[in-house]
Amino acid sequence: MSSEGETSSEAQRMIEEAQAMMTEELFEEVLRTPAKVDPADLNALLDVLALGITNSAWRNSCVENWHAEGRLSDGDMMRINSRTTHGVRRRLTGWTTEFGITSGSSAALAEVTVEDMDVLANRIFRWLTNPERKLPTGMTLSELAQSKEDLDEFEDHAARRLGGFSGQMEEKGVRFGLLYTACHGALACSQWWAHPTWPDRVQRFITVLDNPADPHWGPDGDWRKRLQAEPPAIRERGSLHVMLLRSPWKLDAEAAEWITGAGIGYLAPTEGTTPDSDG
Repeated sequence: MSSEGETSSEAQRMIEEAQAMMTEELFEEVLRTPAKVDPADLNALLDVLALGITNSAWRNSCVENWHAEGRLSDGDMMRINSRTTHGVRRRLTGWTTEFGITSGSSAALAEVTVEDMDVLANRIFRWLTNPERKLPTGMTLSELAQSKEDLDEFEDHAARRLGGFSGQMEEKGVRFGLLYTACHGALACSQWWAHPTWPDRVQRFITVLDNPADPHWGPDGDWRKRLQAEPPAIRERGSLHVMLLRSPWKLDAEAAEWITGAGIGYLAPTEGTTPDSDG
């Protein structure tokens, strides 16, 4: 029987081997296939980077517990997650402009330092954890948290994740850290607004709304039949299409709830996607 020390050493060896397999080249290949993101395209890279940061620092936190407790519905999550992604993306844009990264190629990030990344991480942290940050549901972050303890728990989580985001770059390099987080966003958030497949998903959703025989609705269209009547915002297909593409956080609560109930997260515009209904 192995001793505790030998078991610990074996586990550490396996971790080190797995880490050694993670390279910039591997991340770039993952982004190209299956995520279909060109890692050389700065805007495309920043889009999935914003998704990775939002998913890690916001959604995969006590916010998920608040969702499970009923503080947030699926429709609320869709609106809040998309608006938070938008906010992170805007800060990425502002940061790149400030640091003179105006090229359309991600190669321009080669001059970025760890200290520059610390500036970015701190800005996102301050915005993300601001108790007065207004959410699309109308409440503030503080009102959603309901207590100082819950707010502190979220702040601690965001600090760890964003600290890790910039901290890993000290050891592995800035581009490694950016690609790692971008891969997380591309793979974990393939059903979210701002993902490159989102326009196809929206088009498919608009199409199935008027086709009760589509396989999406199940045998005999049972799922479609169980839905409540379409809210006004859903009946206006053209404006709905535009809003889903540009700013789904602006949907009213009734429409957002209906859309998540209709399974927009379960529509696969391409093979190989994984359902996630509250993106």
